[in-house]
Amino acid sequence: MNSTKVSYFLLTLSMILISQSPMLALGDSLFEIICKDDLKETIVCLQLLKTDPQISSATNYFDLSIFIMDFALKKGIEGQNFFINLGKKNPSQAINQCATIYYNSIITAFKGGKRELKEHADIARYETTVAGDGSKNCSSAIEAEKISNPAIDDINDKMSILSDAAFIAVVHYENEKRNNGIGL
Repeated sequence: MNSTKVSYFLLTLSMILISQSPMLALGDSLFEIICKDDLKETIVCLQLLKTDPQISSATNYFDLSIFIMDFALKKGIEGQNFFINLGKKNPSQAINQCATIYYNSIITAFKGGKRELKEHADIARYETTVAGDGSKNCSSAIEAEKISNPAIDDINDKMSILSDAAFIAVVHYENEKRNNGIGL
């Protein structure tokens, strides 16, 4: 092959690769877009959300919002059970507050968010924020009692990430509705 043909071949190959690069970015699933959209813990978010097959298969932001809230609700219940069992072994006011007050608020908020999403997305968005407050309040109570337990930190961190992800998904849903001319 002479040098001119090689040059044309390389130029053509380069053009093909360059033209494909925007398509790779567009290939992100919706949950990947959510996790990359202003979340401090992008990698943890991606790892966490990809464990739920419904979340990975979501094709619109309404479904994604519901699936994330379903997943967060499940994780919130697991977290509450963790604190209940931990409180039996290591009774403390902070652990009791996490089990009864803060994780109750997380569970209630995600249930409310799911219920309100279709008709009142703004309320659903607010509920996802309330859910995040529950895990932050639990973390503060644990910190105030100087309880050091990596499992507690992990649960609260994941609930905070799920709250943020649900919030961002709802915002994307609201924008999708607005852009499609559907009233909010």
